[in-house]
Amino acid sequence: MDALMSEFKAMAITSFGDTGDGAIQLAKRPDQGGTAGRKIPLSVNLYRLKFRSSASIAHYDVNIVPIRAKEDPSKPAPAVNREISIAVWDALVAAEPELRTAAFDSRKNAFTLGRVSSIPNGSKVYRVELDPETPARPARLFDVKLQLAQVIDLSILDKYCRHEKAANMSDLAATAIMALDVLLRHSMYRRNEFVVGAAGRKFLNTKASTPLGEGGQVLAGLFQSVRPTVSGIVLNADTAFSPYIITGKLLDVCNAIVGRAQTGAAQGGGGRGGRGGFRGGRGGGRGGFGGSAPLPSPVAPFRDLELHHLKRKLKNAKVRVTHREDKRAFGIIGFGQPAGRQLVHIADKSKKAGGAGGKTGKKGAAAKPTPKEAAEAAARGEQLSFERQKTPQKTMTVVEYFQQTYNRKVNPDLQCVELRGGQFVPIECLELLQGAAIPPTQLSATQAAAMINVSAKPPAERRIAIDAIRKDADVGPGSRAAAWGIEVEPQMMKIQGRLLQPPRVQYHQQSRVQNPNVANGAWNLKDSRFLLPGASLKHWAVVVFADQRFAPQQAVEAFFSRLIFQLKQRGMLVGFEKPRVYWWDGREDKLNALKRGAGLVMQDKANNPSGAPPQMLFCILQDPKTYDDIKRKAAFDLPVAMPTQMMLLKKVMDQRGVDQYAGNVAMKINAKLNGINSSLSAADSVPPKTLLLGADVTHPTGLGSPRAGSTEGLMPSIAALVGAMDGTNMRYSAQVREQEPRKEFITDLENMAVVLVEKYIASCNKVKPERVIMFRDGVSEGQLAPIVHAEVTALKAAFRRVDPKWNPKLTYVVCAKRHHVRLFSANNDQNDVDRTGNLKPGVVVDTAITHPYAFDFYLQSQAGLKGTAKPTRYIVLLDENKFGSDQLQKMINSLCYSFARATRSVSLVPVAYYADIVCTKARSFMTDDDASTTTSAVARANNRPRDYIQQKLDRGKVLKDAMGQGMWFI
Repeated sequence: MDALMSEFKAMAITSFGDTGDGAIQLAKRPDQGGTAGRKIPLSVNLYRLKFRSSASIAHYDVNIVPIRAKEDPSKPAPAVNREISIAVWDALVAAEPELRTAAFDSRKNAFTLGRVSSIPNGSKVYRVELDPETPARPARLFDVKLQLAQVIDLSILDKYCRHEKAANMSDLAATAIMALDVLLRHSMYRRNEFVVGAAGRKFLNTKASTPLGEGGQVLAGLFQSVRPTVSGIVLNADTAFSPYIITGKLLDVCNAIVGRAQTGAAQGGGGRGGRGGFRGGRGGGRGGFGGSAPLPSPVAPFRDLELHHLKRKLKNAKVRVTHREDKRAFGIIGFGQPAGRQLVHIADKSKKAGGAGGKTGKKGAAAKPTPKEAAEAAARGEQLSFERQKTPQKTMTVVEYFQQTYNRKVNPDLQCVELRGGQFVPIECLELLQGAAIPPTQLSATQAAAMINVSAKPPAERRIAIDAIRKDADVGPGSRAAAWGIEVEPQMMKIQGRLLQPPRVQYHQQSRVQNPNVANGAWNLKDSRFLLPGASLKHWAVVVFADQRFAPQQAVEAFFSRLIFQLKQRGMLVGFEKPRVYWWDGREDKLNALKRGAGLVMQDKANNPSGAPPQMLFCILQDPKTYDDIKRKAAFDLPVAMPTQMMLLKKVMDQRGVDQYAGNVAMKINAKLNGINSSLSAADSVPPKTLLLGADVTHPTGLGSPRAGSTEGLMPSIAALVGAMDGTNMRYSAQVREQEPRKEFITDLENMAVVLVEKYIASCNKVKPERVIMFRDGVSEGQLAPIVHAEVTALKAAFRRVDPKWNPKLTYVVCAKRHHVRLFSANNDQNDVDRTGNLKPGVVVDTAITHPYAFDFYLQSQAGLKGTAKPTRYIVLLDENKFGSDQLQKMINSLCYSFARATRSVSLVPVAYYADIVCTKARSFMTDDDASTTTSAVARANNRPRDYIQQKLDRGKVLKDAMGQGMWFI
């Protein structure tokens, strides 16, 4: 809920200080909204909320503290997770009837309609008891303290939406919104089939899963959030889909992730069970507690690269032991030695197990090994577990320990799993619980395609599903919402949007078709030539990363014949037409194959007397998973960074679509060779002497400490700034930096901006731009104020460094894609929708559903090719250029038709889109999947210069145009 508070504070700020030059004013909406375009009726997945403005809400801080009889009182209390918090709260409510209509966020906040009379002084401590986690343990005791934080009149929400001024307006409104949010989610937190995500806003149903392959599954569910708009408070409801690792026996899950055969137990959608247990899947059963279990089928130990991959996927995932009765969940740290070599130290006096595996209770706790023991074990290739006590112990392997303690035979060759607390457990004695999310950036190409197939629902289906979510909301008679007097309208809001005209796209004046017809956001390149052909393609080679049986020489040469034909048709010059081809044999290092390919060019003295390096290496990939590795080697490991054009073998060999594919590749080649594919008419372009900048920051995923806010063990974040190289605003250059993990603002923005601004000025005959427009991607609402403050200050400083007397007018716009607003045609008018049922490109909404304070609007600039099109929300935070709504909306919509590698409009203004692409490419550059350990890779990344990636890209004379100034990232 802290994020919600931050969002309100960010939007309520009216100004913030610059570096002594006066205040930077947060942009206000310049008018009552735009008027350009044809008005169209829309429905939006927002439902109006009705409430009694005269009612008041009491906000209580909730502090749940575990009570342990022999715990050292000086130590901080252990953290209480969501499941325990809910169980404790429900037990409290059962004993305190006045709290039965209270809403609890499952963490630290509770809300009631009016004050609780049984807490007359505003504070009270309750003692709550829960059942024990294991039969051998005592009941669990907790102290729950409720402390009155504040009482808020709901009338504050009406005032906030009307943009009225009042003391502490943003804080009070945020707390009231939080209360309504928690109220409407209260019952969903308690549904066992739901996995909770997105800060409590997504509820994914474990019974609605679809396999993704490679150990993944997609869970379908719902999203809901209470939001303020100029029309009042609304409920935003939407379908939700998120990728997770499958559940079941951990060994089967690991086999699925690395592509091995399974024993049949791992599966998706089995459900997490109740809070006191775990409901598994359909696979084979497990041995009884304390009884004899059959020896598992022999399985080869995982290889080092497989363990590296598994650790990336499974670190911090929750597991439960199966060799004895235990309700607790343990977090995975990594993997140890095979069970036959993993040593544990067991106290002689007691065999009673108190941990998850090779570790006993306090009376029989094992000792930390002596240095001599550790050295002897290391010499034998064994690993000793870390223990806490120093009493005399005896040492045994995990295999011996499980046989002696549980009469359980385990596979001596399979690695043990290291759990939090230094415990090592055989992998076949663990089952993975629901909730291990897969970051979208870690999805393979196959998984991502499968995810799209599952989640991409056409507008009609999505609308029906959203209405069903609204009907299922807990707002009917007898609900908590009803007790509070809250009503949610049953129908989506009806609003008015406008359909903007597409711009005129221009190609070379000698084209047969200079201005192709644009229909539904797309046009045909067939009879057009590139506006500005790039450098002549003279020195190039092909490296085929595929078996020559599947990529025969004749077929490869035939494809490049079609590609060269396409390049010439588009007006490009090709100085050498016969492809020089090197086939990778499947065994040699890929870097060596790239060197061999480059050598074919450099050693061709007849056609390359100077021995110049290739302008480009064309790489044909049989396995798309090798894409990042080859890109990284070409950029980092060759003597000079080498531009590459990657192509999938199946596309190269597909004769049916070869011309269209070759045409698409030709657009990328021209952009990489410093050409311009197309432009916009003068009437649709940005104003003259305008510099466009785009920025993004992406953060590491999958690794690191589970502690909230911790960046321990994390790779650096990646920041990218992309800037126009000349006045056309069609060619762009990029700057990349690594920075502190999870740092939201771009820490080296000033230096990055200086480089790009100077390039722009140099290419424009030293004429400086009069205005700069910055499009910033990747910012959450809660970070708007601090980021715009830091980054506007950095940009202004960069301008002064370029020329102390130069002060261009700056407009700073945030592009928000991670929202759940969807627009639908209200009456499915065929003039407003395309054949998929999506609204036609160019729909803009800047009234009714916009923020009460901000200058924002929603623009769907793209066609919905699959699923339901998502509009991008643009939030103008600074506008020294004083753009009107129509001017800014038309400019952004037109720019979306200038994406260099497509002949259709895109969903995000291209300069920001490019920044997003650069971040993704740079992330692949810094992540080495062949690294033996993640820890060493993290250490190397965090200790090198922050411009390390940029230095790698800039090195070598051959890259002055391609990597240094051209669009290498396309």
